[in-house]
Amino acid sequence: WWLSATVWMLALALVIAGVTLGFGLHRGDPDGAARIANAEIEASLDRGERVVARVAVSQRLWWDYYRHTYGVLAATDRRLLYVGVPPEPLLHRDDGPPELVTQSFPFTRGLAITRVSLFRGRSPGIRIAASTGTARFAYAARDAGRLDEALAVAGRADSVLRAAAAAERRATEASVAASRRPIYHLVQRGEALAFIARRYGVPVESLSVWNSLTGSRITTGQRLLVRRGQKP
Repeated sequence: WWLSATVWMLALALVIAGVTLGFGLHRGDPDGAARIANAEIEASLDRGERVVARVAVSQRLWWDYYRHTYGVLAATDRRLLYVGVPPEPLLHRDDGPPELVTQSFPFTRGLAITRVSLFRGRSPGIRIAASTGTARFAYAARDAGRLDEALAVAGRADSVLRAAAAAERRATEASVAASRRPIYHLVQRGEALAFIARRYGVPVESLSVWNSLTGSRITTGQRLLVRRGQKP
């Protein structure tokens, strides 16, 4: 059994050495991946959409044995758009075009970006969470300025969305407050009580009760309550 164990240990060592060698021989091509990713980003833009900033980033995905997937994160005037180029297969080479990794993060109120450390703390990175999904991207320290530019685009979009939401909320509150206030009508010459009731969509009887009228007679310049206020 010692011989059998030795054979198994030797085989395991060969496998580990092969995998390590494979990782070493498949470091990837960041510059080539960036060219492919940028071309795909331009082809993926919607009509009228434009890229404001972009930065080279990378991922390590478990299905690629945590090897580097190099790509580009672009900030457009509508979203953050990522295109990554997976590493070459370890055991065979596919002559076809690479199957790219793409993710889109629209600028909505649900978009959240945080700074993180990746690859066991060896690389700075960011975490992007949106309704369309979550992803983590590492970047080189030399590209920190480019990343800041891209995140500034997202920050400005977030500020615009927050301002629009606040304006919408204020408009809704004002509308609700206005609907609760009482409305008065100043009687004009020739107006009858029935005409005023039809104009405001209330029964004549209600106008009589609200204004303590004993009949249907009203006078020019008289101030009538035509809608009662509502308690908040």
